[in-house]
Amino acid sequence: MDNDTLKRLFKAGAVLLVLDAPQNQLEFGIDVNCWNTGPKFKGIKIIPPGAHFVYYSLHTSKNKPTEPQDESETMEVTEGGPTGGDVRIGFWHVFESGEVVVMKWNTYNEEMELETDQEQIARYKAGIQEFDPFLGAYPLLPPDSTYPAWVKISNHIQKNTISRVFVDRGFVNSHDDQLEDELSRATKIIQRQEQEAKSEKDKDASSAHQGPRKTTTIAEEDEEEMEIEPTTTSEPPQQSTQKEQLVTFTPINLRSSFRKGAVGDEVTRYSMDKSWLLNNLFATVYKSDVSSYLGEYQAAFVTMLLSYHLGAFRQWKTMTILICQSNEALSSSNYMRLFSEFIQTLHAQLSSIPSSFFMDLLFASSDETDMTASFLEQALKTLARNIQSGLRRGECTELRRPMRELQKAVLESFEWKIAGDFKKAPKVVEIQEYMDPSYDDEDDYVEEGEYAPVIVE
Repeated sequence: MDNDTLKRLFKAGAVLLVLDAPQNQLEFGIDVNCWNTGPKFKGIKIIPPGAHFVYYSLHTSKNKPTEPQDESETMEVTEGGPTGGDVRIGFWHVFESGEVVVMKWNTYNEEMELETDQEQIARYKAGIQEFDPFLGAYPLLPPDSTYPAWVKISNHIQKNTISRVFVDRGFVNSHDDQLEDELSRATKIIQRQEQEAKSEKDKDASSAHQGPRKTTTIAEEDEEEMEIEPTTTSEPPQQSTQKEQLVTFTPINLRSSFRKGAVGDEVTRYSMDKSWLLNNLFATVYKSDVSSYLGEYQAAFVTMLLSYHLGAFRQWKTMTILICQSNEALSSSNYMRLFSEFIQTLHAQLSSIPSSFFMDLLFASSDETDMTASFLEQALKTLARNIQSGLRRGECTELRRPMRELQKAVLESFEWKIAGDFKKAPKVVEIQEYMDPSYDDEDDYVEEGEYAPVIVE
């Protein structure tokens, strides 16, 4: 690459300065690029304008990487993903052309902190050329470019989504309150079940004062404590007064997917078909903006992928189920762009992870029937069946191609066989608007536990 091209890229791109970082102990990444830093590392240059996720972790003595043999090396490149670091801390930021963002290592806290003094930032920007030899270049150009792959999994993420979800200046920590809350709830359940079992054996008077068992799962305990009505407000959830909540995803309760006051058949219908919930969320939270929904969906996936954040995984799972089980919405032209771009986004996400990704214990349930891979495979089968029904009515024909490509991709990568012929237009016939509860098919996905539908007799 000639010098003129380099100068134009340097001027158009953003710069992230990383100052005073511990030598040969830092795993540092941006988007799907991850490095073990060398002694002269001062940051990243030529960052394309747009949303990016920056993350790092400090190596302990056990997994500390071998020092680079060539001390002039700025970074030792590794593949994207974990390279042996401990707790990952990251932050979302929408970089602007020519912007300089400055991070400094706080030795006392052992954390990176953003420089907020605008005069100091201006001084760094004025002398940015002095840092150039110590800046690693964002892999923007072939043959090592990762930017096109990043765009496919982040193109809907906007600044307002980042500020709404990641309320602490975009920061997210893989070791956050949610992990501790999960362990706390699990401990409560186990202790209560042990106490109840003891009471049944003793058969003494104390059992009369114990009261009925209220919950049996972590998910139910979560619902009991949080008491969230997610579909009636666009405001983010209340933050804890004891410790600031770093991540505030939109609360979506799949077990309450019907309007308040609904009874009988309406409850049954919209417990199985999530279209009412999807429509209400788009009216109250996402303001009919497809990119607002998909931006949060993409942010949840990337945060899950790059920082192993449990809350992000649960949000990504919930938002996936919501779309895949919204059958009635497929009949509305208002949602065709949402479904089309959702399928393309999910295709890009699944193409960016190894086939073994869903076997990670962090994303596995204690119930073998509720493994993440199983959930996603069954959700895709439901989506495919719903689209097939729409095609038979002569609807959602624009979904045929993206669904066919997704169908092929998951077969090659995960060996999931998603039924449905999306190559040619099927015959138009009259069918039910929604699935009867008595319908049975060996490929149907029967929800259980946290996401089980409500059936009214």
